[in-house]
Amino acid sequence: MKKTLVALAVLAASGASFAQVTLSGEFAYGFFDGTSGAGAKASGLGIDTSALTFSANEDLGGGTSMAVSMALATGGAFNLGTVNDGQSMTLKTPMASFKLASTKPGDWLQGSTGYGVWYGLDGRVLGTRGGRDSAGVSVPVTSAITVAATYYEPTPADGEGAGIAGTSAQQNLTYNLAYNAGALSAQVGYVDYTNEGATDATVKSVIRVGGNYDLGVVKLGAGMSVATHSDTGKVTQTLISVSAPMGALSLNAGFASNKLDADATSVVAGSVGTRTGYMLGAQYNMSKRTYAILNYGSWQAAVADTQRATATALTLVHDF
Repeated sequence: MKKTLVALAVLAASGASFAQVTLSGEFAYGFFDGTSGAGAKASGLGIDTSALTFSANEDLGGGTSMAVSMALATGGAFNLGTVNDGQSMTLKTPMASFKLASTKPGDWLQGSTGYGVWYGLDGRVLGTRGGRDSAGVSVPVTSAITVAATYYEPTPADGEGAGIAGTSAQQNLTYNLAYNAGALSAQVGYVDYTNEGATDATVKSVIRVGGNYDLGVVKLGAGMSVATHSDTGKVTQTLISVSAPMGALSLNAGFASNKLDADATSVVAGSVGTRTGYMLGAQYNMSKRTYAILNYGSWQAAVADTQRATATALTLVHDF
């Protein structure tokens, strides 16, 4: 449930003016037990997520509005302070939406396949997410088709003035075509990287396609991403997912692979070959805002690993 606050804004010319701000958040506490690819074990209780999100929307007239969102993570330990957990400003017009953001973008494969789960395969088999500054435009071509283009600065060079100067990290332009109508949702994307080097440590481009189809009793998803690196390396990531709602209980599963078809050890730890992983999950909704999640996963952190990493997690979540 979202709470509405009244925030006081002091204006020099007109005195005090009131704007409506919406407060929402999430708190999650859980137990984790797992092993790394090297066999190291981790186990224990703790806070998974403790976050607040402030959002506001202003009607500018003529079908135009401005939406602002700021998320704060209060930390998972007693000695951690409040940190930025994503901020955005979106100007919505009848023709297009323009967005400025400092966020940690979601994993594209998991998003396009509809595999929106608490514990995913990003940072395990699929790529690791990182904070980025971005500027983008999204245009609805029809009620079902949307095209978008977004400029992303490097990770982790977030912050004003930290995008290009003094860093050898790569920026990129991401183009996306999305189709959503009825039971079918599909996306095609192309990512063009700048600041290329001469080795496989940098990327030229990425082509990706993904989608999901809701059959009612189950939702099926599949996607592929092919990254061409600056020398000869290619990294191909694939994901197959399935989810099944069963009243208050829902089940989900995802299987992913990550294939290196050239000696790209500077890109991903390990040698040429394919590493795989899967994640199984169950969610039980106690109410609209309180639910419990159980996850089990197994994956190969690197091709050369002789032991697979594993994770078992039980998390209780309350959204407000």
